[in-house]
Amino acid sequence: MLTTLRNFSASAHARREQERRLIAELLADPRLRQAIDATAAKSGEPRLNVERQAHQHLERITARYRHSVVKMLDPLFSLVLKRLYRRMEISGLDRLKSLNQEYQLIYLPAHRSHIDYMLISWALFQQGLPLPRIAAGENLNLPLVGALLKRGGAVFLRRSFLDDPLYTCLVRLYLEQLLSNEHSFEVFIEGQRSRTGRLLPPRLGLLSMLLESKTPRPLALLPISINYDLCLDNRTYQHELAGRPKRSESLWGVISSASVLFKRCGGAYLKVGEPVFIAENSDSNATLDTARQVMRRINQATIATEAARIASLLPGAKQNLPQAELEQAVADLSRLLQQQGTDLPRRDRAPGAMITAMSRRGQLSLSAGNVLVCEQQSAELSYYRNNLTHALVLPGLMILLAARLPKPGRSTITRLMRALQPYLAAEFTLEVDKDEPVRLRQTLLQLGLLREDKQQLHPHTNLLTRALFQLAETVLLRQYLLVRIITQQPQVKELQLCEITTALARHLQSWYEHPLPEYADQRQLRPLIECLEQQQLLNRNDQRLSAARDLTPILRVGRKLLPDVLIQESERWLAQH
Repeated sequence: MLTTLRNFSASAHARREQERRLIAELLADPRLRQAIDATAAKSGEPRLNVERQAHQHLERITARYRHSVVKMLDPLFSLVLKRLYRRMEISGLDRLKSLNQEYQLIYLPAHRSHIDYMLISWALFQQGLPLPRIAAGENLNLPLVGALLKRGGAVFLRRSFLDDPLYTCLVRLYLEQLLSNEHSFEVFIEGQRSRTGRLLPPRLGLLSMLLESKTPRPLALLPISINYDLCLDNRTYQHELAGRPKRSESLWGVISSASVLFKRCGGAYLKVGEPVFIAENSDSNATLDTARQVMRRINQATIATEAARIASLLPGAKQNLPQAELEQAVADLSRLLQQQGTDLPRRDRAPGAMITAMSRRGQLSLSAGNVLVCEQQSAELSYYRNNLTHALVLPGLMILLAARLPKPGRSTITRLMRALQPYLAAEFTLEVDKDEPVRLRQTLLQLGLLREDKQQLHPHTNLLTRALFQLAETVLLRQYLLVRIITQQPQVKELQLCEITTALARHLQSWYEHPLPEYADQRQLRPLIECLEQQQLLNRNDQRLSAARDLTPILRVGRKLLPDVLIQESERWLAQH
């Protein structure tokens, strides 16, 4: 026993010495010495003070990984996860052991919940894979908890730091050190949790540093999709989207969240998508293209949870929706998603069982054979609906075109689909495939969602087609508003354009009888603006945007497809603002 304690003490001492040597090596790096000199000269601080700051930053940043701590926590993680999520489906990990022999693994998950950290590490540990060092926000570096997370591999970083040359240099050097020692690394590519349920545009800072680092082996970027039947953070998201103050992280917040262990949360689904391989001589300037490729593969790896499918249908429903009608629509939607290449859970349940399970979780209510949704439930369900918007927006657009065009012929619909595809692809991080409209038309005809009469396409009227129609309409409306504001306010700054578009979209939201939290998120507009620039429809001059050519034809199409009352109300609002 005494020998064991001595060995443990010696081992712990050796690790601490190794960590101190690592920090000393980083502080001695010529690039950091130069950054310290530059910071001291700019700020007027004594150089010794700046060096002390750098040392303190490194103490906070560096992980203190202990395999013994991870092994000790594994039973607790297993207990918590299995208590919360009775059905956990993990896929795509089986090939990582072989990939790890040849490539340096960079895990790039979507970020849905604080549970993501635990779920990913637990899944990797169960497979016997080395745990990565994990980029985590400084807000999680709480007393006691922070020290434990560091021993699980957490690397605590500021959310934004590229405007601080000294801190940026420290992070870059530490990442280089980790990768040169062949550690895998994990960073949430969106940079923060999505409050709306849709993927956020990628944050490029850390990814750019990783791609620029010299590594012993080529990199394999691993897109990871994570989806939950019940996201534990969702109620907090709805509070924030409603304009209430954001709650800061605290130890009490972590402790009080233990009450969730009494919840029934359904299933948790983690899937590793197709890797993106980075050659050693690849262009480090192509970070944005690489990030977009990762985001597309995260979308492609999405599991269509029961909550997401049912939530996607409810915007097309009346107040008291017969359960039998919803069950039929769920079955139809599941077939459509499978035809489109979106996976369902391996142990998928019958539609009736899904609805009953959601009722037990408090996500909807059942009464006398009808499905009822209160205002709070509707707000929370919008999060799950947005988990699937990327997979349903193109089917929705085709349904919308067939319903709104005066002469919805095959060629007309195909032409308009191809014209609008790049803008939807930009907003939802989709592949642009010119053959997709033809395949999609065949699928919708085969499933009975479209019918052809005298060489014209018409949608069947049912719960699914109404929901798809409304989804596409809400997406097109915001895109139309952005283009209209550009024509009304030439030489507008990008931030101002996003603010005005968001304010107008939120004003028009009341037309729809369900929440549209994505209308409050300005970040979702930036990929669309970039696409308009790439299509040479927008010019950027001295941070101001203006139309590069006449945008009237685009607005004319929008007026054909969108309700007159919304077009008129948007014009009235713009005239007053």
